[in-house]
Amino acid sequence: MSSSRVTVSPNFQTPLTPNLKSSINNALIASNAIPKIQAALLHECQAAGFITSLRVRTLELLRSGECNSYGEVMERVMSEIKAGSGDGNSINVNGSGKDRDVNGDPAGAEKRLRVPNRVIEEGVKVVRGAVEGCVEVA
Repeated sequence: MSSSRVTVSPNFQTPLTPNLKSSINNALIASNAIPKIQAALLHECQAAGFITSLRVRTLELLRSGECNSYGEVMERVMSEIKAGSGDGNSINVNGSGKDRDVNGDPAGAEKRLRVPNRVIEEGVKVVRGAVEGCVEVA
């Protein structure tokens, strides 16, 4: 077993203990998996148009005066992303599709950012692969 692998009992409990979380994080760092995960997520976000949607929404919040600082923008955007996960009514800013008005938004809908399912699915695959490469169940 190399120093970048963590051995876990097959009957470990969730949530993970802080020590086990730390060991897995250290193994991911030691195996250089973190930059690979970040690169894969960035690529998927760009390919899905999420980065563009995020930029558009950020500018919209600043130009409208709804947000006046970086902290306010971050708080608002994170709130919109969290509110947008898991429901079919969430939109990407300037999105298109059925039941949308001329600006691409559902009529009367609050604007929310949503991480595209494709990004989530690919992100899970990449993270799972990285963890499986660092964790040994024995």
